[in-house]
Amino acid sequence: LASGSADNTIRLWKVTDPRHATPRGAPVTGHLGPVNALVFTPDGQTLASGSDDNTVRLWDVTDPRRTTRLRSPLTGHTDAIVSLSFSRDGSTLASGGNDNTVRLWDVTVPAKAASIGQSLSPNAKTGNFLSFSPHSRMLGVSSGADTVRLWSLDVDEAVRRICSMSRGVLTPEKWDEYLPRLSYSPPCGR
Repeated sequence: LASGSADNTIRLWKVTDPRHATPRGAPVTGHLGPVNALVFTPDGQTLASGSDDNTVRLWDVTDPRRTTRLRSPLTGHTDAIVSLSFSRDGSTLASGGNDNTVRLWDVTVPAKAASIGQSLSPNAKTGNFLSFSPHSRMLGVSSGADTVRLWSLDVDEAVRRICSMSRGVLTPEKWDEYLPRLSYSPPCGR
């Protein structure tokens, strides 16, 4: 179990007996603001933390007594991180912030984590609650205002939509704008 705190630290806990939870190792430090959001990868090897310092940090928790930082902070949000969610296979992390954006991160290799595309802003107030669907093809995003936006993360569906909207022409410049980490490949059969 992990807990975040207003003193900018993270604590890992042994909860074999929930009535007698005991700390595992020293408090984990690194954030410069209160820690608002925590999530473990499905395999339990990595912990992501989000903070008022506008960053997401990744931690190796394979030995909870010796938690280590995996890389420099993931940056891009302009306000506090309030929600985190890992995809089912642990390769994608979604972060939601008080800047009303959601960011996706490729964390296939956590020590080399990188942003996937641009930030997403589905409505005026978003990112407070995030959840991947069971097969990670969709991301549910909510601000808690009785609405949930569902985003398709299916690449083939996105390609079909882009090709339809661009009338079958996706220039190398537009490709680079939206898919900067991928080599250009005309997706619309031309």
